[in-house]
Amino acid sequence: MRGPSNRVVAAVSVSGPIERLTRHPGRMHAQAIIDAAARLSEALRRS
Repeated sequence: MRGPSNRVVAAVSVSGPIERLTRHPGRMHAQAIIDAAARLSEALRRS
């Protein structure tokens, strides 16, 4: 995520047991994580 000066200030990740996330969690969750990071970055830029 990027802050007001467009510098990277944080990151978002997902972790959990392989039984629940599968062996390739990025295929299932990547877009949701990207969208969440974009929303959080926008909120940080406005602060």
